[in-house]
Amino acid sequence: MPLNFNRIYDFQIWQWPSQPTNQQQPQIKVNDKSIVFRIEFNVIKAIQQKNYIGNSQEPVTAYEYITNEINRLEFFSKHQLMSQDVNSGRLHSLLREFEIAVEDHGTMIQQIVGLAGTSTMPIVVDIKHVDLMEIVVPSVDPVRDYDTIILDSMETYEPKSIPATKSSIEALEKIMFQPSPNSIQECSICLEEFQTGFEVTRMPCSHVYHGKCIVKWLQTSHFCPLCRYPMPHYAS
Repeated sequence: MPLNFNRIYDFQIWQWPSQPTNQQQPQIKVNDKSIVFRIEFNVIKAIQQKNYIGNSQEPVTAYEYITNEINRLEFFSKHQLMSQDVNSGRLHSLLREFEIAVEDHGTMIQQIVGLAGTSTMPIVVDIKHVDLMEIVVPSVDPVRDYDTIILDSMETYEPKSIPATKSSIEALEKIMFQPSPNSIQECSICLEEFQTGFEVTRMPCSHVYHGKCIVKWLQTSHFCPLCRYPMPHYAS
């Protein structure tokens, strides 16, 4: 069962109070070098999974999970913006931090500087990184259901274990375990029962584990052991 994996990104730069558009903005002369520009960087990282059967051109199922979201507010004077170099400077460093390919830095910086020259309104830079995973199932075995085949293919073809980031592990919620009729009563990693009133660690997907167990697990894999919820992780 072939698996294709691609990493892509897209960006859009716009300015309040307008919405993203390809239309020309009205030309307004902004000459005061003391003006401070507000630039909002919104960065989303997501995983898209598309599942195909045979030679189908359209996926039979498709999912998208947001794994990380960064919102950064930066301030630049007009002089700082207008003197930006496409190969160096603060904007260049920010774009590199947000994993934008160097060949796109010039285009993005020119768009930002262009907007700053027409209005003093805040500028917004939307960036979306997507890890696209496409799973192709040649044919469905009537004895096994489709979901099982897809799950098996994910287990088989995951290229390598990628740990969760240290900061995301440290930020996991700590709660006191209180049993309920629908709750899982044992740690799915060590298979020992939880003790009422003792501290456990809860993942963003709401599954709970012993603190030491889930920390050790996430240092190897960034997926939840039960539902494969993806935690923020280091680039592969």
